[in-house]
Amino acid sequence: MQFKEVLGNSELKSRLLHMVDSGRTGHSVMLVEQDGYGALPLALALVQYMMCQSRRPGDDSCGVCPACRKVGEMVHPDLHFAFPVNVTAKSGSSRKPLSSSFLQEWRQLYRDNPYFTEADLYSRLGIDGKAGAISVAEAREILDALSLKSYEGRGKYMIIWLPERMSAEAANRLLKIVEEPQPDTYFIFITHAPERIISTIRSRSQLIRLYPPQTQETALLLQEKAGLSAQEALVYARIAGGSPGLALDMAGEGSPASAYLPAAEQMLEAVTSGDLAGLLEGNDALLALGRERQKDFCQYMEALLRKMMMHRRGLGIISDALPQEEEAVKRIGPLLPDSFYEKAFMALEESRTMIESNVNAKMVFCHLVNVLFATKNF
Repeated sequence: MQFKEVLGNSELKSRLLHMVDSGRTGHSVMLVEQDGYGALPLALALVQYMMCQSRRPGDDSCGVCPACRKVGEMVHPDLHFAFPVNVTAKSGSSRKPLSSSFLQEWRQLYRDNPYFTEADLYSRLGIDGKAGAISVAEAREILDALSLKSYEGRGKYMIIWLPERMSAEAANRLLKIVEEPQPDTYFIFITHAPERIISTIRSRSQLIRLYPPQTQETALLLQEKAGLSAQEALVYARIAGGSPGLALDMAGEGSPASAYLPAAEQMLEAVTSGDLAGLLEGNDALLALGRERQKDFCQYMEALLRKMMMHRRGLGIISDALPQEEEAVKRIGPLLPDSFYEKAFMALEESRTMIESNVNAKMVFCHLVNVLFATKNF
């Protein structure tokens, strides 16, 4: 990956080039982004530039030397990765799976979509419905990898994706090597929540914040990758806040809208028709989801209701309803009174909190539909 291939952040790219050219590259860099902004492609472009055998100072890596090709394919022996994982059928019998068990899926996901989101990763690894984590065993693996001598003599690089998913014990294991790094050893942390990383690691890292690409840049990517028209691509790019990863998710078949809209629509139709039995029957599909996806459903439902409320109040043009949601927003929104929305938002947030606290899902959703029914029909 060359800098010129990474969307947006042109000023930041110039700063990174100058940092490397002037020999002021810190041993620990922390790239802070929102989900899907593209910090991983930027990190790989930085590593490729640092390893390149024929780089053009102030411009870019050559892209064709052996080092560039190996970094571009994510197979360079001096480039290592760690990312959140969990037990799946793919991890075998190990109760403590490591990133190394999933490198093939990691690389293929990156080739398919360099701007993938956390949800995309979990789906590809087969841990949909579970939370990923970076364990103590992973920390030991990181230390072992970095204890080896550089194969090609141009430094050792460890990219840790979402270090906020690291357990406290794992983070403390890595603290010493981050505080006192070996020569030519570089850490690149990519985080969505720097405040959740232990302060001793955060304070020893150079924080660099990414900004979303321009909406037009994201729209062009959507036209190329998702086959959208220019108008549709602009809608998705704007709603996603310029995040290429989120925009691609919204436009894809596995988007939250395609996954949760039917259940949300069925639930709201049962509310508007006063069909309590239908509401309770509709819970079966939600109970089949894992806890992470149940939380996602609650968040999606809140967002959908917000769009309906805005449409009801004559603000549909700025409601950011997705093309596949527009029909439901226009049809159901006017049937729900203003008093319904605030109580529904509170009920959904309460449901999400209870799911996080491991309350029985059947109880959670029975309570939710009762609140929605009572609120509409009070």
